[in-house]
Amino acid sequence: MQTATTRGVMKMEETATLFELAPEEIEVCLRLKGPEGRHELTHTLRPPAYEDWCEYERNLRSTVESVESSEAGGEEALRFESNALEAAATLYDRLFRRVQGYQADGASPIGVEQIPLHHKELVARGLSEVAPAANGKEADACAEAWAPFLLDAETVEVRLEATRAGTKHTKLAHIFRPPSAAERIEHSRVLSQALYVRGAQTLKSLLPSRLPGLVALYDKLIREVHGYAVAGQPLSDPAAIARHMDPLHKKVAVQALFAE
Repeated sequence: MQTATTRGVMKMEETATLFELAPEEIEVCLRLKGPEGRHELTHTLRPPAYEDWCEYERNLRSTVESVESSEAGGEEALRFESNALEAAATLYDRLFRRVQGYQADGASPIGVEQIPLHHKELVARGLSEVAPAANGKEADACAEAWAPFLLDAETVEVRLEATRAGTKHTKLAHIFRPPSAAERIEHSRVLSQALYVRGAQTLKSLLPSRLPGLVALYDKLIREVHGYAVAGQPLSDPAAIARHMDPLHKKVAVQALFAE
């Protein structure tokens, strides 16, 4: 059994109800149970920056290739490949500061090269625990009255949930202006980008990082956020939001916006 939790560490007292965007360090705690007993392993990292997440997505090297599959009776099939484990390990190595809970003969302190690869992947996964908020009304959708779709709405709200240090932040709100037709086309282009490489027998598609394009759209459309803070202070204007908002929160929020 393996779990991961994250914790932001700051010199000041953390505001309980706000998701801090500028911690000095982030702790990810792995709780593992194995043959030797239970382990609590604390990994202290510097907070990942936009450039770190862009590098991570580039290192994924995601590809889609048309191949002949014996499992499909010799029919043509699509094979997806991604260097997820290697990309996570590279991200971890960039962010590593120190660990607690490990022991090695003659090694003090423990170095980044000694951390097991699958632990690095679990920690990287713990850094990205953010998703659209669950809508409690969906389960009873059939009983609800149909509502008109507002064509002249001035803003659109997207709610997210994120976990840090085992605490679930459920009141994270991003307020956008509605995307224009041109911006919806731009979003479609970001999602459909691919580089095609012709090999000896097959055509392989390389899927580039979507993060830069999605972040650019977020920065263009965002108006307000709620539930976030920098050094304990709420963000008050679009420029500050664009400058400080976590890139993964931007990505998830803008994807939810365009799914409306």
